[in-house]
Amino acid sequence: MQPQQRRSVSVTATTSDPFDGIVRLVLDAGRFGFGLDQISMTTRSDGNRTIRMVLEVQPTADCADLAERLSRHPAIMDLRIAELSREQSDQPGVAASHPADERILP
Repeated sequence: MQPQQRRSVSVTATTSDPFDGIVRLVLDAGRFGFGLDQISMTTRSDGNRTIRMVLEVQPTADCADLAERLSRHPAIMDLRIAELSREQSDQPGVAASHPADERILP
């Protein structure tokens, strides 16, 4: 029996505290056993930061639970998760742009 391949998801979070926001997201991703493929942070015009990460998650991971877990910290003001196609997850810089073929997960 072949092991199931992990799937790639794009996480986009907004935070007002860049250090707290990025540290908590990365630590939670590691604690939950997800792989970290890419990460970037940009400053928005309102002074908040946008953190984008590409994570490798288990095929059976409940995406609603994933979003709830990652957005539970007060530093995270907004969080969205979209599944990436296999082609998108292999492209460098995917986390730094808005992937065109995202499928928003429940």
